[in-house]
Amino acid sequence: MAADREHFAPGPPPVVCSERVLQYAVLDDTVRYNSSHGLFFVGGKELGKVPCLAICEEKGTSQVLLYHCESDWSPLGLSEHDSVAAAKTRAERIYPGSSAKWIETHFTKEDAAHFLDEIWADDRCSFCGKRPDENIELLFKANANARICEQCVRRFYAEMDSPSKKD
Repeated sequence: MAADREHFAPGPPPVVCSERVLQYAVLDDTVRYNSSHGLFFVGGKELGKVPCLAICEEKGTSQVLLYHCESDWSPLGLSEHDSVAAAKTRAERIYPGSSAKWIETHFTKEDAAHFLDEIWADDRCSFCGKRPDENIELLFKANANARICEQCVRRFYAEMDSPSKKD
């Protein structure tokens, strides 16, 4: 069974939820799960054992995120930690034996940005070039080729409404 799980859980992409992956672990049958100890809940229910874990750097902070993932690296839950070591300690508490499974990815920030550029290639603001993962709350699509984010709409509105434009 462990070989089957590893076969279906290749290494992760450079990012999980737009955060760069620093390390990952594929949890085979040698890794246990501490159930019913109130260790990790999502939506009020204990998550249970997951096939993969990813430690990611959180953009704009010094925190790291521990993602509990499906075998395709889609996240099921996450926790925030002060360091990679703290994230690994938490993972080991929930998944005894996971400490031996961690693998460094060596993904650079450029690798992550390139991956995100590919994912969001058709969803960038046509004016500022931002992707939806770059602090954009809304992205309006006019047709197949034109997009504008709410920040550009506000900036253009402010320019049009400024006193110098009215004179």
